[in-house]
Amino acid sequence: MPELISVIVPIYHVEKYLQQCIESIQNQTYRNLEIILVDDGSDDKCPEICDYYAGNDPRIKVIHKENGGIDSARKAGIMAATGKYVGYVDGDDWIEPEMYEELLEYVHKYDVEVVESGVIDSWSDVEKKRVPYIQEGCYKGEEFIEKVEPRILYAGIFFRHGVFVYLCTKLLLREKVMKYQMISDLTNIIQNDTMVSLPCITETKSLYITHNCYYHYRVRTDSDKRKSKADEVPNFIECYPEFFSRFRGTLLCTDGDKQIMYYAMFYLLEKTPYAFDNLENGDFLVPFGNLKVQDKIVIYGAGATGIHLENYIRSIKETNIVCWADQNYKHLQDSLNVCAPKEITTCNFDYVIIAILRENMYKSAKEDLVVLGVPEDKILWIEQKYIDNPELLLRKVVYQEKTLI
Repeated sequence: MPELISVIVPIYHVEKYLQQCIESIQNQTYRNLEIILVDDGSDDKCPEICDYYAGNDPRIKVIHKENGGIDSARKAGIMAATGKYVGYVDGDDWIEPEMYEELLEYVHKYDVEVVESGVIDSWSDVEKKRVPYIQEGCYKGEEFIEKVEPRILYAGIFFRHGVFVYLCTKLLLREKVMKYQMISDLTNIIQNDTMVSLPCITETKSLYITHNCYYHYRVRTDSDKRKSKADEVPNFIECYPEFFSRFRGTLLCTDGDKQIMYYAMFYLLEKTPYAFDNLENGDFLVPFGNLKVQDKIVIYGAGATGIHLENYIRSIKETNIVCWADQNYKHLQDSLNVCAPKEITTCNFDYVIIAILRENMYKSAKEDLVVLGVPEDKILWIEQKYIDNPELLLRKVVYQEKTLI
């Protein structure tokens, strides 16, 4: 019999997208699948949809449980899984038909324990492929230590992972990923991809990377990734030491390696731009040069970083966002108050903050703004001193007298 692959699907409030997700797994060219649908206490029509598909496909198992979040759902799924290999698909995403057949072929051809692939960011009518930063190829043992470990979490360009942190772009040995998936602590709850997938890979030191893209990530402005959580900073401070323990014995835990610091800076910049500020001391938007609360600000970029930045600035009295622009404004206007970049030039502003955390995309955005007529000295991004040394910025993170580092 061909090897069984268990596909775990955490499901919560995604009834609008669930049919496409399930059918994309059912229609895989590799047929020996165990499809585990984990209804995480969803109070919409998701439970009924799961049961309907289970009644028509013996490969489908359904778990109905109380709501506990994505980590809880993934735990329930992997505990029920019996396959030699495991894959993950989120309930609002979908996959290409040949995904698991081709990933398993790489496993056999190169005798590896994990296969990584690319991702397709999918809007309603636009798609964009992204591939891992590290070149396609097989990395095992010493070659893994030499070529992957030094850039797995931070590839040397702000901000690129060497390997995607997502569980969903991978095929993994169930017994290997289970070790990190089943850890019950706060780290798994707030870092439910990064601190499961990458420690698993660094432990196995057995990886094949393909730049083929199979996984469709549905870009949604209302996804959890874009929601602010009040306890994000204290939770991150509590979890930060655990990041090092999960990579114990690897280059990431040596004194000269700053990958975990860079990751922490990136995460906090995206999710909690307020983490570095002390408004009582006049520190406002410190990573971008420490502005005045009264400055008239344009935000350029409406991805997760832009949404969190806009929420933070608007939460402070006396602040003034005069414009929020994004190149993809046509796809975002139904849910966000964004406009076309050209409208920036009609506004009276002090600074334009580029709310994009990919350095190459920042540079491209800056060039576009200059072409529009925005003065370079009014365009702000993360200050270079923090890019050069993330510790300078991380030392500013304090919550109730607890520091990050």
